[in-house]
Amino acid sequence: MIYTNKIQKAIRFATKTHEVYQKQKRKGKDIPYITHPLTVGLILSRAGADEDTIVAGILHDTIEDSLPEKKVTRAMLVQRFGENVADIVESVSENNKDLPWEDRKREAREHIQTFSHDSLLVKSADLISNVTEIVDDFERGETIFAQFNAPIEKLRTHYLESITAIVARWPANPLAADLTEVRVQLAQTETLANIDSTLEPYWDEEELKKMRVAFVHCENEEGCGFFVEFKHPNCTFFFCKEHKIGLNLDSSTISEAGVVCEQHGKMGRYDILTEDNVCPICENSTLAIVSVGR
Repeated sequence: MIYTNKIQKAIRFATKTHEVYQKQKRKGKDIPYITHPLTVGLILSRAGADEDTIVAGILHDTIEDSLPEKKVTRAMLVQRFGENVADIVESVSENNKDLPWEDRKREAREHIQTFSHDSLLVKSADLISNVTEIVDDFERGETIFAQFNAPIEKLRTHYLESITAIVARWPANPLAADLTEVRVQLAQTETLANIDSTLEPYWDEEELKKMRVAFVHCENEEGCGFFVEFKHPNCTFFFCKEHKIGLNLDSSTISEAGVVCEQHGKMGRYDILTEDNVCPICENSTLAIVSVGR
């Protein structure tokens, strides 16, 4: 996608909304908020999105986060950028910011099931931008999560469940692999922050039943990089080798037929207590439990 006049207009409009009119910052930072929608637009462009989807990505927070006296409306976006862009922006916007945080985020996750592919792309890029920023802050030793309006666990869970919902809704999403990667990175922040150093790296079945979450990786010494988060109890993991993406699901909800990728057929199943699980990436080494959080 080349740089178009419509994209330039979207950048100008988003800059006025977030920077000129309210000097909006990223939560807890002295960084202009406009860097986020611009990053979303860049991610979408690199993913091969069309012009309207990139424009919607740049504008995705303008309805939700504009000031009352400079309120951006759907009609305003229709007039300047067309019905399609306005539809995408409206679809990814939270409708009622007066609701409690948990209710708003639950509604947002449920709404993913109604998204078009264009809306799913914008939401994917939004999540990738937000989560990679959080993980980067964590890795550089900065205090994270405290600036948000929710406890650490609830915020992390919201992001993880949102990513899972998007991947399940559209497995062929061009950003699915990136979503899976950032999901693993976010899950690792919990392990690094909360892991009990007195725990041994392997546990028997009874001990595992008492644990809340486990992280499993490939034992390949050359660094295959495959890494899975398992939640307990009754958790299993399904993986499509062709897409290189997976789903973490409650095994009690899975039928005998397993999980099927619409394009590539039945997905491989990986259970945490099965000793002969072979890594789906390198197909050489087994999967090992590396850490557990309570």
